[in-house]
Amino acid sequence: MQSIYSNSVNWSSSFKKSSLLLFFIWPVASLFIAFRNYKEIWAKNILWLFCIFFGYTFIISDVGGADSDRYARTFLQFAHSDLTLSELWSSFYSESSNYVDIASPLITYLVSRFTDSPNILFAVFGLVFGYFYSRNIWLVLDHVKGNMSIVVILFILTFSLCNSIWNINGFRMNAAAQIFLYGGLRYLLEDNFKGLLWAGVSVLFHFSFLFPLVSLFVFILLKNKLNIYLIFFLLTSLIKEVNIQSVQSFLSFLPDIFQSRVSGYTNIEYAEAVRLERQSVNWYVPFSYESIQWVVYIITMFIYFTCRQYLKTKKKLMTLFCYSLLLYGFANIASQVPTGTRFIILANTFMLAIFIIFISTFPKIKGLIVIKLLSIPLLLFFCIVTIRMGMDFYSIMTFIGNPISVALYKDSVPFINGIKSLFL
Repeated sequence: MQSIYSNSVNWSSSFKKSSLLLFFIWPVASLFIAFRNYKEIWAKNILWLFCIFFGYTFIISDVGGADSDRYARTFLQFAHSDLTLSELWSSFYSESSNYVDIASPLITYLVSRFTDSPNILFAVFGLVFGYFYSRNIWLVLDHVKGNMSIVVILFILTFSLCNSIWNINGFRMNAAAQIFLYGGLRYLLEDNFKGLLWAGVSVLFHFSFLFPLVSLFVFILLKNKLNIYLIFFLLTSLIKEVNIQSVQSFLSFLPDIFQSRVSGYTNIEYAEAVRLERQSVNWYVPFSYESIQWVVYIITMFIYFTCRQYLKTKKKLMTLFCYSLLLYGFANIASQVPTGTRFIILANTFMLAIFIIFISTFPKIKGLIVIKLLSIPLLLFFCIVTIRMGMDFYSIMTFIGNPISVALYKDSVPFINGIKSLFL
């Protein structure tokens, strides 16, 4: 028996080393192997390394006022200035600087002390984002029961794409979402109180995460109140419009340093600009987000009305389901404010986590096959559209390159442009 265990350990160690070596030869291939061997401890670190590689090859776009372009310009300003760390630190939470998020400017400044290459900055963004991204995916994978079915794999892919690695384009908000998800899942699924600390760290990346953080503490106070949360979830889904000036008044309790940001996000002119921007995008983009919401509502109703007895046998699943409903209610309210729809994406990730675990834990529930059949086309549509949107931020070198080749040759042609050129 000892010999068998020893051989197993040696095989795993050798496979880990070969996968790590393969990463430096062909990262995409090593990523495929990592997911094929997702039960191995080292597998998630291959995804983490790939996120760093992706960040280095990330295409910084100046089209449409992309956040990545602003990050790059700020980075170059820091790199070519004599700004000191103490001067930067004193500007945080200062009305004159308007810095209400510590993490992004601090990371940008520290990297700028060593290089003026935006590629390195985005590699660091990939390192930070990728750590929590990879851990969140594996937190869910670790709770999957039995063998992977095609449907479960599709749900996991959807979960991964809701806030994927190319979302370092909006590093502040999306990194905060990954960190909050990481903290929330650790607390709700593992009873790990350190998760609450990580959820709090998300506020350092984007101040607006005070909002979901409040929802988490409300849940801690109320505990599992399934009926109340479902009613809240449904009622907030009926909200069609809120008075933005009323929102400004409601948030007036925040410190003065936050008021300029609140005013910016709830400005009527800004709201109109966001509305017009959304109308200008192709129909399939908003429809892809709606498709996820349909899946969320269909499965939520199915679980509540037919499967509550199963949830009662799995306390952690019940806890995650209850909090996901509460968070979704908060997100429904926030989504009525310009850019507040981003909290719906956060709520979707929590919901998808519970669905993945639930479906894999209770695969033979009566009627579940119908729910799966309804979900498959909607999830596929979302995944296809999301992957297409990501093609603006990576090139062919992301697929065929390696850390050495991309250091020697930088491809700035988005993958989607390469595809279009083949058919023109």
